[in-house]
Amino acid sequence: MSVKRIQTEEVLVYLGTQKRSTFFQRLRSEGLFESEELEPGEADELRLAHVLMEELGVNAAGVEVALHLRRRLFALESRALELAAALEDERN
Repeated sequence: MSVKRIQTEEVLVYLGTQKRSTFFQRLRSEGLFESEELEPGEADELRLAHVLMEELGVNAAGVEVALHLRRRLFALESRALELAAALEDERN
């Protein structure tokens, strides 16, 4: 089953901004959101980047760090759940 990709432009319209905005150009200067299509998780990251920059005043480099840490947190959480399930299987 393939994941439906979303046009970057659609997400930006939803956020009330556009590709030519300084917000989006600053993200791209950090190497973020370079693709014209995003997976749903990436679209959510773009929404989060918008909140961080526009509402909380975080700069683009800070957004990059925050998104990296968020991805790591999700990966560690997934791994912890896998390990817990494996331990449970061993106990039974």
